[in-house]
Amino acid sequence: MSERAIRIRAGALIWRDGEVLLVRHEKAGRSYWLVPGGGVDTGETMAAAAARELLEETGYEVEIGRLLLVCEAIDPKPGGRHIVNTVYAGKVRGGALSVGVDDRSLRDARWQPVAALGELEMYPPIGAALLACCREDGAGAVRVLGNTWRPFDG
Repeated sequence: MSERAIRIRAGALIWRDGEVLLVRHEKAGRSYWLVPGGGVDTGETMAAAAARELLEETGYEVEIGRLLLVCEAIDPKPGGRHIVNTVYAGKVRGGALSVGVDDRSLRDARWQPVAALGELEMYPPIGAALLACCREDGAGAVRVLGNTWRPFDG
């Protein structure tokens, strides 16, 4: 069996007044949305990583709350990527919305209508689960979605 690194990505779902904070990325000419977040650094907690990434990508200082969702994206190709995605509830505590410049694929950060979670192109494809989290006001059971990998070639 081939060895592959497992990447842990921590993000935060932030919703308020019927809107949700999302970031838009672009890779290989394709545009998609996801909750702000990113990779966990060695020695960093997932919650700390989510807060750091939110600040870097959106300009917002956030308070990270409870875990809402866990899923994986396991590319079946030999040597393909394996990403464990964690999504926490979050609340904006300061800062101002601005699009980060550190990530080479980050293109936008904006408040979208919560209902858009069911319609936007998202990677991983977890929009419906995120929408359910918002509708439950973050109080539902932690969602464990398993392997949500799908090819990024449309």
